Amino acid sequence: MFNRRAVEEIKSWYNRSKRKPLVIRGARQVGKTTAVRLAANQLQVEIIEINLERHSSLEPLFRSYNLKDLLFNFSLISGKTINQESKAILFLDEAQATPAAYACLRYFLEEMPHLAVILTGSLLDQVLHDFKLPTPVGRIEQLYMGPLRFDEFLEATGESKALGTIEMLTQSTMQLIPDSVHEELIAQVRRYTLTGGMPFCVQSAIDTQFNHAEIVKYQTELVQTYKDDFSKYTGSQTALKLNAFFNGIIGQIGLHFSPKQANEISLNTSGNNRQLNDALERFLEARLFYRILHSNADSIPLGGDTKIRISKFLFVDIGLLLAAQGIPAQSIMGSPLELANRGVIAEQFVGQQLLAAKPGYINPTLYYWQPPKSEGQAEIDFLYESGNQIYPVEVKSGTSGTIKSLHSYMLKKQSTQAIRISSSKPSVQEMKAKINKQEKAFRLLNLPFYLVNQIERIVSEK
Repeated sequence: MFNRRAVEEIKSWYNRSKRKPLVIRGARQVGKTTAVRLAANQLQVEIIEINLERHSSLEPLFRSYNLKDLLFNFSLISGKTINQESKAILFLDEAQATPAAYACLRYFLEEMPHLAVILTGSLLDQVLHDFKLPTPVGRIEQLYMGPLRFDEFLEATGESKALGTIEMLTQSTMQLIPDSVHEELIAQVRRYTLTGGMPFCVQSAIDTQFNHAEIVKYQTELVQTYKDDFSKYTGSQTALKLNAFFNGIIGQIGLHFSPKQANEISLNTSGNNRQLNDALERFLEARLFYRILHSNADSIPLGGDTKIRISKFLFVDIGLLLAAQGIPAQSIMGSPLELANRGVIAEQFVGQQLLAAKPGYINPTLYYWQPPKSEGQAEIDFLYESGNQIYPVEVKSGTSGTIKSLHSYMLKKQSTQAIRISSSKPSVQEMKAKINKQEKAFRLLNLPFYLVNQIERIVSEK
């Protein structure tokens, strides 16, 4: 059991004098249930755990908002006494099996405000989409969970020295890192890339001393488990059709997902665009994929000016992506990460870390930028918000001539700072963007992959 950031956030939520029921969202097998159990253990409070998949007969009580009868049933099921003044955590797990439990949360807040209630379910968003139940707006708190971040991975695998080194690096000191230490940290990035951040994969790596064959075995099984879940998705599409769409989208990770690509996937799967779009929404609700939206990057928040027709996708986890696409370990070990599989793997790594960069109560979103087609195809891989500033983030090798897109962005947006992610050593450069006799001075932070988790801290330095 790994001590993850989510565990600390659950503990902080429990200790607040005024709290609302907590809904934990995340894909299957990212560790939601384990995080709740670990938080309760560290808080030294009792946990009343009700698996609603095993007790779907409670649905009528949830629908009638009969809280007293619900608590009585919870006591019978768990063998532990629970009432509205209990200090215990009431944990309603697998809530997709009893969707009325979600709507009932508002009444837990209004009638039993002192009771700590946590609800989670891997396919919860899909079920709520189909059942159209009342939403407890303003009466719940959210916590979003994904796979282990790179820094969590280092802690879980006992690499405390590497983690300590990373946390010491600042804008003023990071260029002093010795070559040998830099290479060791890049090796840890490769290890994370092959393992991914799914808790059981990480545990398997620890138990087998990083036997890659064993890790891939479980990664493949987990991807198949996600596909097996397609039979639970309601709607008119068959699991076979959803599987075909899933495979089509997996092949587009990191690439522009335009109407042209959508048409190709639809044709290759004997489907149509409406069916594909419906499948996409199902996958996004299950948090198997994340959509990277195009933003004009004119103001904060970035989500205020987006184009949904121009987007890219990330998969839930980098290790599972390698397994799903059949990418051999040799392609990761034998070249810089930014060159592997045409740069797709590096974008997945950076995007996955950026998704987890903000506090857990923020629904993770990502954006990128490109100019109009008439002005060329220069693209900024990601946009990162910090305070009142937008940072363009490029995932590129450190060779000359690779940051033309950054020059274009800096001039158009009159931005003063940018970030480049690569396998190169960290540094800070004073640069000038030059295009067609226009110039704009800017500061370029060259960050290696192992510092992506530290972006917020590094850019916030005064």
